[in-house]
Amino acid sequence: MINKKYTLGIVGVRGYVGRELLGLLANHSNIHVDWLSSRQLEGTGLVQLLKSDENFKFDVLSKEHYFHQIKIEKISAEKIAKRKTDIVILALPNGLAAPFVDAIEKNNNCQLIIDLSADYRFDSSWLYSLPELINSDKLNQYQKNKLIKISNPGCYATAMQIALAPLIGKTQGRVNCFGMSGFSGAGTKPSPNNDPSNLKNNILPYALLEHLHEKEVSYQLGLPISFSPHIVEFFRGITMTIQVEFEQKWQLEDVRNLFKDFYQECSAIKIIHSIPNIQQVVYSSDCIVGGFTLSNDGKRLTFVSCLDNLLKGAASQALQNIELALNC
Repeated sequence: MINKKYTLGIVGVRGYVGRELLGLLANHSNIHVDWLSSRQLEGTGLVQLLKSDENFKFDVLSKEHYFHQIKIEKISAEKIAKRKTDIVILALPNGLAAPFVDAIEKNNNCQLIIDLSADYRFDSSWLYSLPELINSDKLNQYQKNKLIKISNPGCYATAMQIALAPLIGKTQGRVNCFGMSGFSGAGTKPSPNNDPSNLKNNILPYALLEHLHEKEVSYQLGLPISFSPHIVEFFRGITMTIQVEFEQKWQLEDVRNLFKDFYQECSAIKIIHSIPNIQQVVYSSDCIVGGFTLSNDGKRLTFVSCLDNLLKGAASQALQNIELALNC
């Protein structure tokens, strides 16, 4: 049986996640990148873009690779909607997706939209999909739609949800999450949170109450979350330290087995005994959870979740969602 081939376009390739996704798609057997759109990079060759940033690792593409023929365009929402592209990825800052979504829905030429922003994470007409946690019945329901709309989870929110999902119904009170992210999480637009001089030998706490990802995780898991985010001077990666309280006394081995059993079918989730760290996950599509530590009374647990914010926290998760939605 020959797998179906799909065409794909990305709106917003200037951002880090759009570029990362292109690296993943370069040699995908069933997905062909058809076009790329960016106002700031109009006219730039795709290969030139991929090789221009030392923070990204891409395999050297042969001169025959079709990426060499692609130049970035500036394409309006209306023109994108008329291109009959199978998959459209919206890799835009928060608040900018709606005109593209409206135009695509009106023209009905597309099979799948993946939105990487937070714009539709609380919208029930969109499938919020963290692939390892998605309910198959819910996925099947959305797959019946002519246009499948998927909202990609946030990076911090992914680290927290993967860590907390096995514990649903077993904790009491508010969950406390302390997160640190590389400055790529602050985006490409210049700000104090991605200013090298401000970050040097420094850690920057920000949005210490009611951060968007705090609301996202609380909404998706039905757990009260307290989340404290921080930006640090390395480029990529997230480390999340999580503290929960149990209603019942637990044994450490039972906690580890709970996580291993929960994720036994999930190749991208690694459960380890030692404390995971950033160096173990950068340039990887894995999320590593470990360092499980129990209080003497067996009712308080601290552990760590680590992932690459640009990959499992965004781009590789988007690719997982494409393959999940279209079986490609």
